[in-house]
Amino acid sequence: MCFVVDRKLREWRGVKPVAAPAGVAISTRLATTPDEDAVLDLVAAHLGRLRRADLAAVSRRQPVDPGLSAEDRRAVRRRGLNVRKKDLTGQSSARWANAIIAANDDQRRLARTAQYRHIIGLRAAVATLEKRLGAPTADVLTVAERKARRKTHAPKGYATQAERFAKQQRLQHLRAELARAEKDRADERVHVVEGGKGLATTRHYLDDAGLTGDQWRQRWQAARYRITANGSPDEPFGNLTITVTPDGQVSIRLPKPLERLANAPRGRYVLSGRAVFAHRGEEWAQRITSAMSVSYTLTRRAGRAGRYLTASWAIPAIAHRVSRGDRGAGGDVYSSGPIVGVDLNDGHLALRRLDDRGNPIGAPERIGIDLSGSAARRDAQVRHAITQLLHYARRHGIATIAVEDLDFADARTIGRETMGRGARGKRFRRTVSGIPTAVFRNRLTGMAARAGIHLLAVNPAYSSIWGGQHWRRPYSNVTRHQAAATVIGRRAQGYSARRRKGVTPPRPEDRRVRATNQAEPNTPKATTSDRHRSGTRATTCRAPNRTRKRSPGRATVTPALANNGQYQS
Repeated sequence: MCFVVDRKLREWRGVKPVAAPAGVAISTRLATTPDEDAVLDLVAAHLGRLRRADLAAVSRRQPVDPGLSAEDRRAVRRRGLNVRKKDLTGQSSARWANAIIAANDDQRRLARTAQYRHIIGLRAAVATLEKRLGAPTADVLTVAERKARRKTHAPKGYATQAERFAKQQRLQHLRAELARAEKDRADERVHVVEGGKGLATTRHYLDDAGLTGDQWRQRWQAARYRITANGSPDEPFGNLTITVTPDGQVSIRLPKPLERLANAPRGRYVLSGRAVFAHRGEEWAQRITSAMSVSYTLTRRAGRAGRYLTASWAIPAIAHRVSRGDRGAGGDVYSSGPIVGVDLNDGHLALRRLDDRGNPIGAPERIGIDLSGSAARRDAQVRHAITQLLHYARRHGIATIAVEDLDFADARTIGRETMGRGARGKRFRRTVSGIPTAVFRNRLTGMAARAGIHLLAVNPAYSSIWGGQHWRRPYSNVTRHQAAATVIGRRAQGYSARRRKGVTPPRPEDRRVRATNQAEPNTPKATTSDRHRSGTRATTCRAPNRTRKRSPGRATVTPALANNGQYQS
């Protein structure tokens, strides 16, 4: 008997190549004198005021009349851009104005994207709450009604009336927040806090954060400290505003109001410290001597002396190697060679190595990730785990890694309604939200591209369930997460998660070795091909040279012994 239920299963198909990073950024520390720090602070403060004023104007941009033609809309935007650049150029220079406008436009685009995702999450949370509030609470249902609800897979209400009332209040709050977000998006208005909203909120909870007012102020000023200059291939050494020569000399073209502080001709200020890039320094040196653009950013960190110089440049897009001639539904790209499946979990990475036919080979692997401590330590732990993963793939000659396409957006929006309730559900949601999916994805993308290893992002739906069902029991010492890594790798190769019994036998090197005609542990019966061969016997046969003393199926009563082994009469 089967039941047809009105419930849509998650889509489990979906394999896509992960694009390599579009740029490179390397950093080094500059040793500066107190006089140089004072000059750089004045430059950063002046450019910061211009940047924040322009960002405030861009965040409240006037919407363009939709009735205008495409050419007229472009003309309106062009006039607005010319007005912005004219105002900024008069207070700095044309190059500084271009850098400020480009940075603020990028910031606005990121804010608009985050605003759209926030609206999508609010709509999902509101829909989930309305669905559960439409069902009666469990404390007013009889046992028969609860069974009927479970059998028909009807929406589940809340446990008590008190919980239902609290959810109604939360629904009202989410609806109001959704209305504000939709109005801001219709008005093309975004909210951006330079320095970070989290750090700005910490100002009101200094005791809980363990900070003093001066410590918070130092962090706040360091977070808003930024001197950025875009490069050009037509300029000396790729950047004329902030120039770094091949021998490491750093000089800055001061804004017009601060040209009086210059210590070199043409309004430039030369720093005494030398810039030495330990990571990818040869690539940087080749770039600045080959008429290629390089952008530079000067920042500082709270509690540390000197300034930090970051060099960045764009790299050409690398076409992904499609090793299989066919494609799946929806344009999925599959890998034809051996692959490493990776399952990201709280505290470790589960690895499984597969051959070109999707069969697991070798022993499973586990890489630990300790996420305790500061953010810098957690980031270092993630990089160390990724380094071990790349070394594992190189050691076995594998050039493709399949990872989960995770972001846990649903867990952060509707996790309160779908991931349990009470302390247990809160603990589980905290665990899921604490998995560094974004950090792991970004770090792995850059490090794998640098190592020449291709990445495939796989839909992780039902990977743990199907992995435990098909790929855990046939093998020894395989955890549920490593079985899920097997499913992820097979999906990246275009194979299904199911393992049919007897179709994919173990490889010779993975088979168990035991003596001939011996039963395995925990085996009640064992039959072999030598059972009817002369001179052999099965495990259920009687011992040789032994006669039966009673008929089969006949009970025999033996009298009790007493008096030193004599029968009683």
